[in-house]
Amino acid sequence: LDYFCSLTNNWAYAIAVEKLAGLQVPERAEYIRIITGELTRLFNHACLVGFLLHDMGTMGTPLMYAFREREKVLDLFESLTGARMMCNYQRFGGCRNDLPDGWLDEVSKLVAEFPRWLDEMEQLLTGNEILIARTEGVGVLSPELAVSAGVTGPSLRASGVNYDLRKVDRYGIYDRFQFRVPLGEKGDVFDRYMVRVLEMRESVGILQQAIRDLPGGPVIDPRARQRNFMPPVGEVYGRIEAPKGELGFYLISDGSRRPSRFRVRAPSFVNLTILEDLCLGHTLADAVAILGAVDIVLGEVDR
Repeated sequence: LDYFCSLTNNWAYAIAVEKLAGLQVPERAEYIRIITGELTRLFNHACLVGFLLHDMGTMGTPLMYAFREREKVLDLFESLTGARMMCNYQRFGGCRNDLPDGWLDEVSKLVAEFPRWLDEMEQLLTGNEILIARTEGVGVLSPELAVSAGVTGPSLRASGVNYDLRKVDRYGIYDRFQFRVPLGEKGDVFDRYMVRVLEMRESVGILQQAIRDLPGGPVIDPRARQRNFMPPVGEVYGRIEAPKGELGFYLISDGSRRPSRFRVRAPSFVNLTILEDLCLGHTLADAVAILGAVDIVLGEVDR
């Protein structure tokens, strides 16, 4: 799957099993999931912006700025889960462990500093004539094609389609948070860039609310810790708004410890199907920008 987004991968699978088994995620664990999920979104979008601009010839400077912020997030992941990229933290019914001492203070520090990086990056790049020339009107994705192809995530919203599972499904406790869903107008590479920049600002706001309201209490449903825990016979589909789009897990349970059937709906795999349509009529150099703005990870494509 997407190695940038292991914590949201965990979350989507856990949601599917929790729906099937009727597990109740404690309130504190729901807040922790929101925090780790939005940190993952910051990490993913910052890297996307850095790589996109690097691929278009900015000679590394924006990428290094993005990596500076990335390392701060990965340090937080490492102190929470023991791993920087391939994190294994969410559990059926909650989270593996509570937050380490001082961890939330470090998140608060990152959240306070992150908007300054966004301001710095936008001042440097967003109005840049070369960036605008390389991205405006390039790789236009119409709302009709986006919907018919099953595109989700920032690439869909950049085409003006207001669809975000955090608002549509309100999974977890997203209904308690105030945030906007940024939309584009033209559906071109520039809009896909801007939607991600604006989504990072919204994620900062969500993180501020989650840190402020984080309650005490347990972090996992005790039933999930029982050695004989097994979900019942049945089928279920669990999905979330991962940074790249809708990530869903369809499971069929025969009542044993392992699902009898298992299907992943990965956003990179679906979003990649529009690449040919977006590239028609453009140069090879434009294709680099178009592919970069769609934002795929091949681990999610070639599973």
